[in-house]
Amino acid sequence: MFTAVWCLFIFVGAWTTLRHMPFATRKSTLKTLGLTLLMLGLASGVIVLTVRLVSGLSQTVQNITLAAVVINCMVGLILGISKVATPPGARLTTRLPPHVAAVTLYRARILPWVRVLATILGGCLVLMLVPGPVRYIAGSFAGIAAFTAVIMLPVAYVTALRADRAVTALQLDPWLHWHYSAEVWNAWSERLADLEVTASAVTMSPAARRWTIIMLIAFVALYTAFVMEGTTLLRLGSGVIAGLFVFGITLLTRPVSPHAAQRRAARLRAAPPDNYFGHDGVFCNGEFCAWNAADSWLVSAAVEPGPPRYIELWFEKILPGASGGTQVTKIRKDVLIPADAPAADLAALQAALIPRCPNARINLA
Repeated sequence: MFTAVWCLFIFVGAWTTLRHMPFATRKSTLKTLGLTLLMLGLASGVIVLTVRLVSGLSQTVQNITLAAVVINCMVGLILGISKVATPPGARLTTRLPPHVAAVTLYRARILPWVRVLATILGGCLVLMLVPGPVRYIAGSFAGIAAFTAVIMLPVAYVTALRADRAVTALQLDPWLHWHYSAEVWNAWSERLADLEVTASAVTMSPAARRWTIIMLIAFVALYTAFVMEGTTLLRLGSGVIAGLFVFGITLLTRPVSPHAAQRRAARLRAAPPDNYFGHDGVFCNGEFCAWNAADSWLVSAAVEPGPPRYIELWFEKILPGASGGTQVTKIRKDVLIPADAPAADLAALQAALIPRCPNARINLA
């Protein structure tokens, strides 16, 4: 049941994303839809076949085998749908010359999440030593955390590795490369941190975020109560605690924090004092943003007079929203123009960017 619901969420997310892509044609959308349905059918067939093959074995062997097959099918579905949903023009350059190591920018960001999951699992294992209902509730949390980790961490690593290779390829062959002194970079970091926190677009409306949180809490609570074994009171208690746990995570990940500007400035100062423009996208302020990705694209690029002068880039990103709809997220990227940059730099960047993003409004020269 859980696997079927998860597959449905993946399918709805991929379909709603494809419908809103400005560069997706009807032919490519139907092709992606067919391949997605084929992969879902194959995954379902593998799971059903596995259930039949292990039906005569012990319960322990059945559970372990089925869990391994489901996890592999889920990882394969996520990566497979992501690949087929990416149009040829949006595929990143990830092939590097021999003996060139990729940067570890995005892979390094997975480590904090590994520590969080390890802490949760460790705490649950300790609580499982307590007899009574606490043991069962902690075991339920440990199972959810472990199931999530073994699916999402491999996907996150593959995605981060792809992004790291794309950044490395961009740095090796850029359209335009700007380097900044430490003094200029630190001043820009302070200004940009305040600018992004106060002037960035709201990624989700309050109503959409509220309904998304409510649906997620309800789903986790009901699923926990459904899979939990024991008395009715124990199952209801486990569901309530699971819902409160998800609610606590949403509070920790609220869109704007009182210290967001300070943390952003520190992160920017630690980033390389370089900005790169290239065929796949822009690497600016320590972040990579593709011109045309599977779920985001450039919509405008213009020069803000300042001071200091900078390029303002706006991207749109499509996310599955509440009730299966779509949520448009606007992403803003500001790139500092060096004081000594020749006018030819902006003219060359505009000439290269217009054919790469024909649907975007480009006004740089």
